[in-house]
Amino acid sequence: MERIIALLTDFGPRGQHYVAAMKGVILKINPLANIIDISHKISPFSVIEASYILKTTYIHFPKNTVFITVVDPGVGSARELIALKTNSDYYFIGPNNGIFPNVFDKSEISECVNIQNEDYFNHPVSSTFHGRDIMAPIGAYITKFENFPLSELGSNFKFNNLIKFPLVYEINLEENSIKSTIQYVDSFGNGTTSIPMAGNKIMNTDLNLEDDSKISFTIKEKNYEAIFTSHFASMPIDSLLFIIGSTGYLEISINQGNASKILNFKAGDIITINIEERKI
Repeated sequence: MERIIALLTDFGPRGQHYVAAMKGVILKINPLANIIDISHKISPFSVIEASYILKTTYIHFPKNTVFITVVDPGVGSARELIALKTNSDYYFIGPNNGIFPNVFDKSEISECVNIQNEDYFNHPVSSTFHGRDIMAPIGAYITKFENFPLSELGSNFKFNNLIKFPLVYEINLEENSIKSTIQYVDSFGNGTTSIPMAGNKIMNTDLNLEDDSKISFTIKEKNYEAIFTSHFASMPIDSLLFIIGSTGYLEISINQGNASKILNFKAGDIITINIEERKI
């Protein structure tokens, strides 16, 4: 069948031959597979980045797309490899290392299995490249057959037993402050926090961010001030600002500058923002 397989890895620029090997395995099993590269530049071993990219990307793909995530520092160990299907008919394959619980809630999962059936593996199986020898062929078989039963791949796995990699997100309404995790830093140096927005309102709170208002914040025990704005061009070049990014999360940025380098933060670091005024 002609279906999409989307790949997300931390293989980097010098690992493109690893990506090519995975694609070769997929196409040998299902020549009709349409393989899409989400990214192969996830920071090495970064579960936080992989989760963020996956959860903000998959919803834009057609139903029945299979997502293979190879950010797998535990490759070759006793960690499980998981295949799951959502109620909205998306498929995901990856290691049990904390990626999936940050992508969707357990209520969204219709099937979840521990991959064990070696009949679907590429042999011989390398202890250092499960992306090629287990995850890629599993994805290919799922796309090759209509309504492929995940139960063929292994035993049922309880979503509650998946390893969790919790993001810091703590709201203090008395002080109107929020402690959050930097989920991702893009090539412009913009830092995406774990603070979800609904318009100018911080989701599930009564905290509202006013355009052009000042927001104080702390990163690595250093204090700063920035302006909340709706678009970069409203601010002078080199201004420190907060903006709602395209994925709906609050971002810390510098207009035509690199906030990550200047403020010295990376994915996984903690940022605390303080909002002066509370609006209902």
